[in-house]
Amino acid sequence: MKSYKAIFGCALTLSLAFSSATFASSKVQEGLIKKTENIHTKVGANGNPIVGAAVGVGIGSAFGSGSGRDAAKIAGGLLGAARSANKHERTLYGWRYIVEIDGELEVVDTWCDTPERTCSGLKEDTPVYVINGKEVSAK
Repeated sequence: MKSYKAIFGCALTLSLAFSSATFASSKVQEGLIKKTENIHTKVGANGNPIVGAAVGVGIGSAFGSGSGRDAAKIAGGLLGAARSANKHERTLYGWRYIVEIDGELEVVDTWCDTPERTCSGLKEDTPVYVINGKEVSAK
């Protein structure tokens, strides 16, 4: 029983040491927004119904036997084609900020929380915090 407690205590100590090191590695810098710009990018791909149908037939062939297997193949092919055809490209919107930090300019891209929706950005000459070079937060 004591060996389990020792192992648990050691694991707990290591995890606490690792987590505090992770928090200590965060880098927060103060800056001033010099320029803002709306940005967007496409993610995902248009579905290919032929490939979806082929995968559906392959999965459908694993079920049933005789005419039941044929029905499963047909159903799998139709479902696979329909699901694949419903995949769409999505557009992500965000903001590109040019931030002056200690006299140097840095580019930070931030993205909105959900695809296909725009989000409000920060105005020029706004004092901000730049977190790990990836996030911008108003002071």
